[in-house]
Amino acid sequence: MMKFRPRNPNLDVRNLFIEVYQAYPGSIMGREDIDISNSVILPPSALQKLSQLKNFGNTNNPVLFRILNVDLQIYTHCGVKEFTAQEGCCYLPFNMFDKLCLEEGQKVNLHALSLKPGTFIKLQPHKTAFIDLPNPKAILEFSLRDYFCVTEGDTISIKFNNRIYKIDVIQCKPEKQIRTLNCNLEVEFDPPKDYKEPEPQQKGTNIKFNSEKTEPKLTKEEINQLMTDNKFKGHFIRSDGKEVTQIQAKKINAKKEQVNNEDDYDPRKCRIFTNPRLEFKYVEL
Repeated sequence: MMKFRPRNPNLDVRNLFIEVYQAYPGSIMGREDIDISNSVILPPSALQKLSQLKNFGNTNNPVLFRILNVDLQIYTHCGVKEFTAQEGCCYLPFNMFDKLCLEEGQKVNLHALSLKPGTFIKLQPHKTAFIDLPNPKAILEFSLRDYFCVTEGDTISIKFNNRIYKIDVIQCKPEKQIRTLNCNLEVEFDPPKDYKEPEPQQKGTNIKFNSEKTEPKLTKEEINQLMTDNKFKGHFIRSDGKEVTQIQAKKINAKKEQVNNEDDYDPRKCRIFTNPRLEFKYVEL
């Protein structure tokens, strides 16, 4: 007994879009603007074939593509930007061109399909500078408008303040390829590739600062001995601890007496008259 598969209501299986094109990076066409998206540029003939699909033109569930490197069997998913390419050619963003390991003019296979809406995505920025931005999640949410779908292993490019930030797609749910348009998407970030953990401080070091050194505790006997020691009496003791000679002691006493005399100085007793009266004598010549 033959079994029939149920028809996908989003696609007309009688008119599937499967085409082969020669791939080129968008920079050859002068379209570097597609490098911050994952949308390709197809020829006008592709528009005629896509118009036969029932869900073509549906903004809530747009037609997406699986793009395959025919030689290496590497694939990813993308949307379409416009239909202005030369016949037989398609132009890809640089990140997609690099992921598929393509060379200029190499053949790729495009297969139209529909992807499930995403519920979760885990990303890893290449640089720590991205997570240092004021609100990286809001910037990401705005930039994902140019990405209709993502696949695990993709690298997306985000432009902010005239600077390009590259971010890898680590994980997607519910499948490895999801639609990011018109869905509630939970975003999680892994540490950036250039992130370095702070070095832990070494433990067990014996280095102590002067403020950390504790004074040795003295016993009562040592304190009494220091109190009775001649070095702490304050009478004629040199800084090096040697005894003072008699000559040095006389000089010290003379300085002390001089200081004491200066302290007892009374200016009223040593008054100087500034205008004394002079006596004149007349002498006959």
